[in-house]
Amino acid sequence: MSERDSRQDGEADGTGASASPEAPRPKGGLWGRRDRITRRARLGAKQVVRRQVPGGARYAFRIDFTAMLLAGLYTGAVFPFINVIARDDLGASENVLAWITAAPFLGNLMALFWARAMEGRRKIPFVKWSHIGARSMVMMTFFASGAGSFALVVSLCQVIGTIATPAYAAIIKEVYPDDQRGRILGITRAAILGAQVASTLIAGWLLGTVGYQVVFPVAALLGIASALIFSRILNEDDVEAARPAAGEGPGLKEKFSETWEFIRSTFHILWEDDAYRWFAMSVFTYGFGNLMTVPLIPVIQVDELHIQKSELALLSNLSQLVAMVFFFYWGRFVDRRSPQRAVVVNIMLNTLIPLVYIGTAWFPGASAWVLLPAFIISGVVMAGIDLSYFNALLSFSGPEKVSRYQALQSFLLGMRGSVAPFLGSALAHVLRAHQLNLRYAFALSIVFMLAGAWMQLVAARKQESRRLVLDIG
Repeated sequence: MSERDSRQDGEADGTGASASPEAPRPKGGLWGRRDRITRRARLGAKQVVRRQVPGGARYAFRIDFTAMLLAGLYTGAVFPFINVIARDDLGASENVLAWITAAPFLGNLMALFWARAMEGRRKIPFVKWSHIGARSMVMMTFFASGAGSFALVVSLCQVIGTIATPAYAAIIKEVYPDDQRGRILGITRAAILGAQVASTLIAGWLLGTVGYQVVFPVAALLGIASALIFSRILNEDDVEAARPAAGEGPGLKEKFSETWEFIRSTFHILWEDDAYRWFAMSVFTYGFGNLMTVPLIPVIQVDELHIQKSELALLSNLSQLVAMVFFFYWGRFVDRRSPQRAVVVNIMLNTLIPLVYIGTAWFPGASAWVLLPAFIISGVVMAGIDLSYFNALLSFSGPEKVSRYQALQSFLLGMRGSVAPFLGSALAHVLRAHQLNLRYAFALSIVFMLAGAWMQLVAARKQESRRLVLDIG
């Protein structure tokens, strides 16, 4: 452990030499009991961190944990409400909702170019400035008073935020050890969910009083602070030293040739890595089915169930609390068993969510609480998919190719996300034109999800066979 880590450990538990003396507190009564409970909670938290996080990763963990707390306050106040605000307050159509849904995936189409741009460069600036730019865009909602301007601002925010994805994967691969990454990320993801719970609950009330034009910009400031803190997670001062000085690098023709070769070799991964190819096909197929219904969910929530923002806040909070608990479960599952197996289980669980929305047809006039099972399952899957996808991707790639694997995955994510929401919106128009129920679209999404689960099972078997061969060798 570094000197900085040792000093921070001392300061955290009150044993550091620099700690300032305090006046003695009374040992009995309410104050004494509260003080003992606080000390026990702090000690318990430190023991969990020391048990789950190796010494060499604790500094990065502290930075990551703090940044995730602030990011959770930002995301919890903004993203659970975007589609409902667009539909309920601003009267957005299914097509506008589809654009909002597709926005981050349109940004992912550029992932290969971002990965190429960051090769041999410091990764931190890509994460830092992408997140600052995206969260600064959210502040522009102060001026967005119509469905079109609101959709433009939140869509640009999500497009800009995707720039960070390949760089973030490379950073996390570097700062956390492979055999404990799932459990460590489980803790940091639980932190962001905990902050989201509090933030969503408060924002749900504030949106009904002061409105999104005040709540969203204030939340964005917390997001910017998160980006600034995360930028301290890794020292990359020596990375730029190996790069050629200005004027000594390749010319425009050489840069174009190198970029083309980078893209070609990145796509070649699909041919040379059989297990990853099945994984990628599974993620594409399952995600396509899932995204088809995203623009349609607010239609059922608002038009049929007449959901209120306070109700959405409570349901979202419940989902986040469930996810907090299951982050710890899935973290251990991923480390001890297989991230690919975790993906299969979570895809199967996620097929239950469209079934819930289909089932609301049998409860005409029901309140939004009929969606309670869907939000609970969403919490379980939110944690499982987050940890299993990311760790599965890192298990396929070596340290030198992690940004390429992540860029390729983001590109495929962008392809499906740029098409599926619009297909779902178009399907809704077709169903209405033939006087058919909107829920047929949810039935079709289940078919895609089940196909994705089968492909993921094939990927898991191939990856496990490859590991067995490597272990024997």
